[in-house]
Amino acid sequence: MIKKNELAIDSTTNESDYSLFTIRQAAHACSLSRSSLIRLEERGMLTPARTDKKTGYRYYDNNNIARILQIQKFQKMGFSPEDIISYYEGGGKADELLAALEQRLSILQQQVTEMRLRSHDVPDMSLSIIEIPETICCVRKYQGALIQDKYHASYDFFHECVEKGIALAPEPFFIIDERTDYLEGTLSSAPYDSCVCMPVLPEHAPEDAVTFPACTALSLLVYGSYGNINEAYLYLGEQVRERGLTPAGYIRLIALVAPYVGKEIDPDRYCTQLMLPIADGP
Repeated sequence: MIKKNELAIDSTTNESDYSLFTIRQAAHACSLSRSSLIRLEERGMLTPARTDKKTGYRYYDNNNIARILQIQKFQKMGFSPEDIISYYEGGGKADELLAALEQRLSILQQQVTEMRLRSHDVPDMSLSIIEIPETICCVRKYQGALIQDKYHASYDFFHECVEKGIALAPEPFFIIDERTDYLEGTLSSAPYDSCVCMPVLPEHAPEDAVTFPACTALSLLVYGSYGNINEAYLYLGEQVRERGLTPAGYIRLIALVAPYVGKEIDPDRYCTQLMLPIADGP
């Protein structure tokens, strides 16, 4: 039976009794190149146990090797050199690393959700209440009522933004339809005003960019070709009435999977999202 005090580290161990490793040995143990070890040192993540002042040769001990392996593990988790340095300088406090990892997990979950949308190939609709994050966009107003009107207005504005050198964000663009007829259970054939909104990178947003604040929204995912878009509008309006919800803005239409994503995509695999901002309370 192992006694409790036998589990403690032997404080009499003298680390200086052990021979040091050359950079070749250290690199081999960690499956790295010599230059990779030197880069870790240059970035402030590693300090050799000893460096010969005359020759410049570096020597490493067990702790160095263990640290290199730990750094490799952190790098595979996606942490930056700054994250890793902060962890060690903070005495092993991992709060910031955990927050960064949880943020990446959230992004990965969103990506999984998006791929599930793209894999859905049966005409269908899915309703939910979601939170929309703040979005900064370049905005262009136009008038029209047909899908072709939306497509041409979006294509033209997208081209203009790229031509002007605007840094676009990877989020899909969306259209805000300034209409309320579907809320009453009807769809008018008369043209109405709409806005094409191109998300941009916040740090490079032009002065005339518009900020759409975060909000709660009733979301309807529509799978399949554009042939059932009108039905989707009416269904969304019906759900607003049945649930006693109060609209807090105009409806947004996002072509998640659409012709602009790839001309090769089968129209039956399109995925369109209708989002209506709603008031949080009565």
